[in-house]
Amino acid sequence: MTTIQKISLFILLALPLFIHAETKEIPFTLDDRDRIIRTELSVVTVKTEMNTRFESIDKRFDQLFNFLWAIIGIFTTMVVSVFGFAFWDRKLSLAPLKKEDQRIVAALVEFSKTQPKLTESLRNAGLL
Repeated sequence: MTTIQKISLFILLALPLFIHAETKEIPFTLDDRDRIIRTELSVVTVKTEMNTRFESIDKRFDQLFNFLWAIIGIFTTMVVSVFGFAFWDRKLSLAPLKKEDQRIVAALVEFSKTQPKLTESLRNAGLL
């Protein structure tokens, strides 16, 4: 064995002799037991209080989500209504113009019978 190994072995074997750790037994009394029981009871009460608070928060989140779904439904209904009204109004306002256009085209076709250039123009436009 080398010198370093001998020294380290000696230190390891003699180390418990050099260190005196005094062990003093601490008695566990009834007061300690009662204190532990009170601590456990307080932990249980805190746990139940936290559970009730979390349940109330969950209920509030559910109410909030239901409210948000209602708002989304109302907004969607409003958007669909506005687009529906816009399409209906456009169709309603263009209907008289179509009738008027048809009367104008009929008048032009009638007039084109006497005007050969107008007849040719209407044929090129696809109205005859």
